[in-house]
Amino acid sequence: MGLTLLSFIAAALLLFLSFAASRISKGRQSGWLVVAMDLFFAVFALTHGLVDLISGIGESTPGLALSRIASASLGLALCSFIVFSLSFPGWQGIQAKIVAAIIAISGIVLAAWIIGTDHYIALIFGVPEGVIRFAGDGYDLASDLLAGIALAAAAFLLFRGFLAKDRIESQRALIVAIAAIFGLAGLWVLGRAGSGIHGASGGMQVLWSFHLLALPALVMAGAASYAIGIVRIFDWGIFVRRLLSWTILALLYGLPLGAVTAALVFTGRLSFTIPLVGAPLAFLVARQLARGFATRRLKHIMEQEYREGLESGLSHIDLSAGRDAVLAETHRLLGSAFDFTEFAVMIEDGKGAFRSIYASTGRSAVVEKGSKMLEFIETMDVTVLLKSEVMGDPRWAEIRPALKGFLDLFRGEAIVFAREGRRIIGAFVMGSRRSGADYTDYDYESFRSIYGKLFVIAYYLKNVARESLVRTVSRELALSDQVIRFALDKIDRIDAPGIDTAWATLSTHTLGGDFVDFVRISKTRWFFVLGDISGKGLSAAMNMLILKSMIRTFLRVEKEFPALVQRVNAFIKENMPKGTFFAGIFGYFDVERKAFYFINCGIPTLLLYSPGFDAFIDVQGEGRILGFVRDVSPFLKPRKISLPPGSVLVSCTDGVTESENLRADRFGKERLIRSVRERLASDARTITDGVVEDLLDFTAGRQEDDISLLVMKFRQSRSVT
Repeated sequence: MGLTLLSFIAAALLLFLSFAASRISKGRQSGWLVVAMDLFFAVFALTHGLVDLISGIGESTPGLALSRIASASLGLALCSFIVFSLSFPGWQGIQAKIVAAIIAISGIVLAAWIIGTDHYIALIFGVPEGVIRFAGDGYDLASDLLAGIALAAAAFLLFRGFLAKDRIESQRALIVAIAAIFGLAGLWVLGRAGSGIHGASGGMQVLWSFHLLALPALVMAGAASYAIGIVRIFDWGIFVRRLLSWTILALLYGLPLGAVTAALVFTGRLSFTIPLVGAPLAFLVARQLARGFATRRLKHIMEQEYREGLESGLSHIDLSAGRDAVLAETHRLLGSAFDFTEFAVMIEDGKGAFRSIYASTGRSAVVEKGSKMLEFIETMDVTVLLKSEVMGDPRWAEIRPALKGFLDLFRGEAIVFAREGRRIIGAFVMGSRRSGADYTDYDYESFRSIYGKLFVIAYYLKNVARESLVRTVSRELALSDQVIRFALDKIDRIDAPGIDTAWATLSTHTLGGDFVDFVRISKTRWFFVLGDISGKGLSAAMNMLILKSMIRTFLRVEKEFPALVQRVNAFIKENMPKGTFFAGIFGYFDVERKAFYFINCGIPTLLLYSPGFDAFIDVQGEGRILGFVRDVSPFLKPRKISLPPGSVLVSCTDGVTESENLRADRFGKERLIRSVRERLASDARTITDGVVEDLLDFTAGRQEDDISLLVMKFRQSRSVT
C-alpha cells in the first residue's frame, strides 16, 4: 500500500510540474513539450497506482487495461522527451518539424500497439502479496529500443549543451541532459527489475518495481520544468561548495545521529519512552553542534566572502566628498567585488528624462520621458536585471531590442534600478567581467542585498549632488541633512474636516531613524506609519529614508494590511544591514467611519483620550518588532478603535517615555498624559509642542534618544466630500 501511495503522490507532483511548465513556457515549443511529458508521466503514475487498488485475487481485466494505458503513457512521455531533446534549446526549421512529426507518429503507433495487443503486457494477475504482471513477447525489445533512443537523445542534448555559445542555453541543456541520463537509467533498471519466470511468451514481473518508476520520472520532469524557466546563470561553484559542506555535516553529525537514533529505537523494545524522548533530544543536540561547526568552520566554504565587505564599504562612502568622488568610490567598490571594469550611472533629471552622469566608456545616453522602454521597466516589479534575463525571459521580449541596445552602449551585463514607488530614479549599469564569466544567481542575490545602499546613493545623486548645492555645504551631516529633509517633506498631510494633526521628530545627532509618514489612499482614508528604526545618526537616517520609500512602494502593490507589514518585515530582514529592526505602528484612518485600524509593531505608547469617560486609555496592545524573524505574520494582530468627536489619539516612540532626568527618573506615560491633558482645549500643534517642551524641561535639555510624537484631535465635522 505504501508504494501505491507513492504513485498517487508522484502523480500529484507531476501535475503540479506540468502546470508550472505551462506558465513558464509562454508559447515556446520546448515548454509545451515539457508540459506534455509531465502530463504523460502523471497519467502513468496515476494508472499504475489504480492497478493495485482495483485488482482483486486472480486475473484482472480492468487491471490489464489500466496497466497497458500506464505503459502507453510512459512511452508517450519518453517520445515527448526525445522531441524536446532534439528541439531544445533552439533547433528550428523544416527538418526539426519533420523529425518531430515522425517521432510523434511513432509514439502514437507504439501506444496503440501497447494498448491493443498482448505483445507488451499479456496478463495482470492478483495474488495476496500484490499484483503480478506477465510481460508479452515484445516487452523486452520495445523497452530496450525506446530507452536506448531516449538515452541517445539525452546524450545528443548533452553534447549540444557543451557546444552552445549562449551560456544560459548551455546551462539549460546540461541540466536537462544530466538529469535525463540518470532518470532514463532508473526507468530502464526499474522497468526490468523483478523478472521472475521467463518462457516462450515472455515473463512475469511483480509490480512493486513499477511504482518506483515515478521517482526517476519526477527527476526528469522536475529538471526539464526548472531548466525552461532559468533566466540566470546557475553558479556551479556555489552548488559544489554547499554540497561539500552538507556532505561534511552529514558525515560528522548525520551518521552519529543516525546511529544514536537506531540504538534508541532498538532499546524501545524495553521502554517506549526512551526513543520517544531520546530521539528528539539527540536531534536537537546534533543540530546545535552542526550549526556551530558550520558557522565557525564552513562559512568560507559555503559562501563567497565579498558580500559583507561590499555592504560595509558602500555604507561608509563619504557623501560630503562630492558627486565625482562618490561615483568613483562606488565604481571602485562594485568593480572590485564583481570583477568588472565598465560602469555607468543614470539618474532621472527631475523632468522625467533619464540621463547618464557617469560612464567609464566615455559614452553618454538620454532616455527621454515617455520612452516605451522606460515605461515598460517601471511597470515591472524589478530592481535587479541581468542581461541573461533580458535575452532568455519572454517577459522582456517586447522591449528586448531597445534594452539590449541600451546595455550594449555601456557594455553592460547587469543593472540595478533605484525605485521610488514605481518610478525609477536611477540605474547602475555593471559591465562584463574581466574573466569572461557571466553574472550568476549568487551575484543576483548579492545585488539585491546591496540595493538599499545603492538606493541611498541614487537618491543623493538625484536630489542633493547638484553643483549649486554642493558649493553651499562642506560637511557630511549638513549634506546628508538635505537628503533627509527631502524625504520628510513628502507627506500627504491630512486635510479632512474635523481632524487636526501635528507631530514632532527630534534626533540626537541632527539626523536619526525616527519618522512619521501619511499617505492619502482615498478622499476619506489615510495610511499612517510612525516608528523608530534602530541605529543613530547618519546610518539610521539613511536606513529610515530607504524604509520610508519602500513602504510607499509596497503600499501601491499590496492590498492586504497584514501582508503589507509582513512585506516590510521581509525587506528589513533580507535587504537592510544585519541587526536592523523597526519598532513602530502601521495604521489607516477612515474619516467617514470615524475609525482607526492599526497593527502594533512594538510601539511603546498609543493612547486614546475618550471624552465620554474623560480618561486616557492605553490601546496599543501587544506587538512584535520587525526585523528579528523572517516570518512575522503569525504575530500580526490588526485592531480597530472608534474615534468619536472630542477624542484625541497620542502615539510616540520610546525616546519620549524612556527619557530620564538627572535623578534617573523616567518621563513615562503618566507625565505624558498629564502634559496632554493640560492642553486638551488647544489645537494639535500646541499640544505637540507643549509635550516636547515639558519633556526637555524634565531632562534639563538633554536628549539621549531620537523622539517621534504624534497628536491627532477629532472634532465634530461636516460630511467629507
